[in-house]
Amino acid sequence: MLIDNRAHVIDWAWPTQGAAFIDSHVLAIRLMQAGHTAEQAVNWVSRVPSWRKAPRTALVAFSAASVRSWREIAQADPQPWKVAMAGHAAELKAYFLMKSD
Repeated sequence: MLIDNRAHVIDWAWPTQGAAFIDSHVLAIRLMQAGHTAEQAVNWVSRVPSWRKAPRTALVAFSAASVRSWREIAQADPQPWKVAMAGHAAELKAYFLMKSD
């Protein structure tokens, strides 16, 4: 965490540059890991302006990439939490697909 006039949560394990909504997407999956449904997680991250401004197609595309990434991680090292994360990512993607109809 970095703290100045605001607190910033930084994932140093995967430092990358990308669309601002990606952090919220990753947080949504972590909220699901903590027991929230996909709908609850999306409702929570919808408070973030970059999430609200993100095109639906970008959210769906990143969801698909996230599913592939977590499945690859779980396949390489099938610890239960990694397998669960792959499931949460897939559930979030399914939620977006259902909601984008």
